[in-house]
Amino acid sequence: MTRTSLVALRGAALGAGLAACAAIAPAQRIASALAKRGDTSDFATRAVRYRLVQEQLETSYITVLGGGGNIEKLFFEADVAPHFSAGWSRWALVVTSKIVLRMRNDSTHSAPIRTPSYMPRIAVYWWGPFRGGDDHGEFVSFTISHHSNGQAGPFFFANTTIPNTFDGSFSTNFVELAYHRVFKLGDDRGVGWARLGLRMHVPIDEDPELRSGSGENQYGRYRLLLSTLSRRLLPLVPRIPFVLQFDYFYILDGRFQGHRFLSADRLGVSGTLNLAFRTEALLGAFVNGYVGQDYYNIWYKQRLKVVRVGVSVQSVTSFHSPP
Repeated sequence: MTRTSLVALRGAALGAGLAACAAIAPAQRIASALAKRGDTSDFATRAVRYRLVQEQLETSYITVLGGGGNIEKLFFEADVAPHFSAGWSRWALVVTSKIVLRMRNDSTHSAPIRTPSYMPRIAVYWWGPFRGGDDHGEFVSFTISHHSNGQAGPFFFANTTIPNTFDGSFSTNFVELAYHRVFKLGDDRGVGWARLGLRMHVPIDEDPELRSGSGENQYGRYRLLLSTLSRRLLPLVPRIPFVLQFDYFYILDGRFQGHRFLSADRLGVSGTLNLAFRTEALLGAFVNGYVGQDYYNIWYKQRLKVVRVGVSVQSVTSFHSPP
């Protein structure tokens, strides 16, 4: 194992550990309680709306190996995504420092972590124009995000048009506008979320190869997004909630890697079942299936079909909450 790999592994382990520790205290202030039986929270109140924003934020995770499918051989994939949030009467701000790492199990026997994905973002949530009610709430969000791999090598391998997955530079930025709706799932059945959004990658600090005129190497500048999430209690074990989440995206570019506009190769689908060990910390085990464009920076031309299992935790630190 190389020194760089050791440093990256220690960083990933430390980040995951900090995420787990940070989740326990603030998670008691978010909406896990909304899935408990007999809850009568009014979704129209500012404090509950803020907790609902926090509750739907993505979890951090680490997989057991790489999983089954066409993904490369891995010791693990880790997504470290701690969230730092603040809320006021009509809006909330969330800053997320996200890093995705893959530790490879390849022929070098050094367990390298090559081209990690650095994906920090800032999101503003606004529920001002929506009244909400005792059984539903609505808000919109605007996100600015960066995605790069920290490399400076040529984008393609020498004398080819194949992306350089060893040390090729990958950098892009996007903005995203989304509408969110949250609602109770009937009497004592938990809480559900739905999100519809549009993402646009902007030509600022971006590798020009990602928007080539021929479209053969385009990353996918315009994307339609749809997500659904439900949090419920297990019928036979009422103290253990489970989360079922589905995420979809469709690439809307006129030209995209030679695919027709109506093509399954433009579609990405992810389904995740997460069982929480502790309601307060949202620490759990998950199984995930994913089909679609590889989300790991310069590997984007690969189409993944993978099923994996692992451990997840949600980390949300709140600096200010609405009354």
